[in-house]
Amino acid sequence: MIDEKQKNSTLKSISNNLMVNNVDDTLDYYTNIGFDIIHKSPEEGAAYWAYVEKDDIELFFQSKKSLTEEFPELQKYEQGGALTLWFRVDNISKWYEEIKDKTEVIRPFGITDYNGAREFVIRDINGFILHFSDFDLIGEISKRKTESKK
Repeated sequence: MIDEKQKNSTLKSISNNLMVNNVDDTLDYYTNIGFDIIHKSPEEGAAYWAYVEKDDIELFFQSKKSLTEEFPELQKYEQGGALTLWFRVDNISKWYEEIKDKTEVIRPFGITDYNGAREFVIRDINGFILHFSDFDLIGEISKRKTESKK
């Protein structure tokens, strides 16, 4: 229903929906590195869609078969896509120690030259690049704006 009284639209949130070949294998991978399954469809049997969560992060996964039935335009694409997912993490060294032996680390834990952030990068079983960092981009932008007003 359209609210005619509202003058402006408001974007509320964004969630990913990542195409994977096998949702159940993906759930096994993500629960192994600490995510919780919030929902999967169907609840019993082979899943075609699922939602996992860890702390404030949510990820959605949908089977290639199901997703390309919904969006035939995606049939020509492989899983993994040309994107990275960037996660801001508190206590990043602890998170790295928790998962480093459970996944493919493609950039080990270290400190970046360009902003001094502590970060590491992994590739999940579907080829998605997951970049973990303790850099607070929003906080840094806010700090720079405040400093430039002085």
